[in-house]
Amino acid sequence: MPFLKDLFNRIQEEERLPVVDPDRCVHSLIEIASCSACVDVCPTQAWALDDEALLFDASVCDGCGLCLPVCPESAVSIQYEILTGDLAQGKFALCACEQTGMKHNQGVLPCVHLISLNDILNLYNQGYIQWVCATGNCSECQRGSSTTLCERIQQINYALIEEGLPLIDYHETDFAQWQRIQSRAEDTHPSENLSRRAFLRGALENSVNGPSTHFKQKQPATTAIPPGKLMPNQNRTTIWPYVPQINSNLCDGCDACVNTCPHNAIRLITESENKFYKIRPEACTECGICRDVCEREAITIMKWTNLPQQTLALNTFTCLSCGNPAHSPSDNHQSLCRICVQVNHQSNLYQVMD
Repeated sequence: MPFLKDLFNRIQEEERLPVVDPDRCVHSLIEIASCSACVDVCPTQAWALDDEALLFDASVCDGCGLCLPVCPESAVSIQYEILTGDLAQGKFALCACEQTGMKHNQGVLPCVHLISLNDILNLYNQGYIQWVCATGNCSECQRGSSTTLCERIQQINYALIEEGLPLIDYHETDFAQWQRIQSRAEDTHPSENLSRRAFLRGALENSVNGPSTHFKQKQPATTAIPPGKLMPNQNRTTIWPYVPQINSNLCDGCDACVNTCPHNAIRLITESENKFYKIRPEACTECGICRDVCEREAITIMKWTNLPQQTLALNTFTCLSCGNPAHSPSDNHQSLCRICVQVNHQSNLYQVMD
């Protein structure tokens, strides 16, 4: 049945292609969006960005999925699964790269580096703090990766250390050992944290129980959830994935960032007679829209840091030139609104002589 086999393989290959929700792409939100994350990470140049639109060429896409974790608005999705299970050593997540030689198996991904921050944090919040992965030779892989799965785990661990929370353990093994661990998953009570060698040895020594009862399919998020909202201990978190910052010396109080941010990561707050910008790092996805719309280039987005600037106080005043109400950072001591600063209204005046 060579025809049916070819048809089956072709269908599977087509299922690996990313699905794009154009309404969530930042280029659909504002015309001047500068985001090129999918273009920059694609190893086959299937994505292209020109002055008119963001383009995708399915004929050259190899289904690696690396565009998925870098899209700030989760506009890209792909079907994949991360296996999860319980061993005496604790809850664990299991994934392998197809470059190990296996395809179309449970837990085998086109590339393990398609696993996003949200995937890792979602599983962490469910108690999965052990990761067992099998990969090919990433340093020689033509796909490459701007950020690896291990590096994403290290980024999260940096924040977990600051919070005094249990760290995520990343175990890399060969595919033969990975398969044995997969087949020996069992439903037992977690024990104390073990070293990498002890974890792998214990996983291999445990008795077999049907893995299908312990492995669950994990699908990508159907909505754009900022990773900051998945950080544990929301009320006490001090390290955030993305932190917008406003330079008070450059900001002119135009409110463009407030009006365009799709997640309200920067808000304009009015309390009594006081106004201020409030920074909400838990809501930031690093879509970059606030940077793109800021004519004064006053906004930067920091990564994996604390929140040095929670609010930016604003001075409310009446423009001396046009008489309209305005506001700007208190440090600026402005007397003209941002329009009158740029436009000399007196140049529009003229006198009619008899």
